[in-house]
Amino acid sequence: MKKIFILLFSLLMIFGCGESEKPATKGQKRIDPHKPMAWGHKHVIYVVADDAIWKKAEPQLRRTLERYVFTTENEKFFEVKRAEYKDLDLYYKFNNLIFLGDLKDNTPVNEYIKGIISDKIKQQVKENQVGIYPLENLWANDQYVLFMLGANREKLLKLNYLILNKTFELFRTKMLERVKRTLYLPEQHKKYEFNEYSWTLDLPLKYRLYRKDMNNNFISYIARLKERADRYIAVYYEDSETDIVDKDWLIDKRAELAWKYYDEDEYAPDKMRTEKAEIAGHKGWKISGMWINKKYTVGGAYQAFAFYDERTKRAYLIDNSVYFPEGYKLDALLELEVISNTLKIK
Repeated sequence: MKKIFILLFSLLMIFGCGESEKPATKGQKRIDPHKPMAWGHKHVIYVVADDAIWKKAEPQLRRTLERYVFTTENEKFFEVKRAEYKDLDLYYKFNNLIFLGDLKDNTPVNEYIKGIISDKIKQQVKENQVGIYPLENLWANDQYVLFMLGANREKLLKLNYLILNKTFELFRTKMLERVKRTLYLPEQHKKYEFNEYSWTLDLPLKYRLYRKDMNNNFISYIARLKERADRYIAVYYEDSETDIVDKDWLIDKRAELAWKYYDEDEYAPDKMRTEKAEIAGHKGWKISGMWINKKYTVGGAYQAFAFYDERTKRAYLIDNSVYFPEGYKLDALLELEVISNTLKIK
């Protein structure tokens, strides 16, 4: 198979007609007043495919897109559902859609897909054997549609298999964009409120100061809302002439800070995941899992990021914690990740 390519095409290139929307600030598409808002659950992805392709692709898509994230229990990131061709008119305005198209086959689904893409796209797929085309706001505002195309069924199924992780990342990125847009609609803390700190955050006003220890470079905020998860975000740094940040430093330092500032919180045994990660434009480490507090017999979910800033010679740790015994915690962790990504070091 030739090298797989990903092209971000406008509506003009996909459909051969119409005008593309001008991008708004921060990479967001402008709201088109002539289109409705997408609806449905934002974690559900509907797949349009014929029976033969769906039978082969479904297990792989579910295994990748429905991957579990352990908080205090396993929570699915996405849920995959099939959009039946006979009811396709009902799915146009949903938030997330994947079209799996075999350009060689003549089943009704494949004929439909070939009928809405342009001749230019068909030629590109023919030449490259495969192609994927993500589109935003296609039939509705805040909609994300992914066309995954193959010159034949074998090429299409192989493409689906080879880019499973990329497919997940595309939809995960869109989910975070949605969280960000909703999160920053209300008022935020003013920039001058961070004047005494060596860093700033884009912090919604619902987050209030929780713990502040300037002598030890630790600041944390809490959002406590009725019938929703309590969420905490903390920033800590320490000076170091060399890069001391690795997974062991993160584990040890986060344990020390949680015990001290969160009234003896500690890790749940055997409930930790460690991985390399990027946060706020810095490459470093991430740990996540479940925290417990034996003193109060409670627990929750956490994720923590660490990196070394060569410019200021400081090791940074950003901690996110969630407490919500009544329900799922993944949405709150995603919100905290969005906020953590806005950290800027002065």
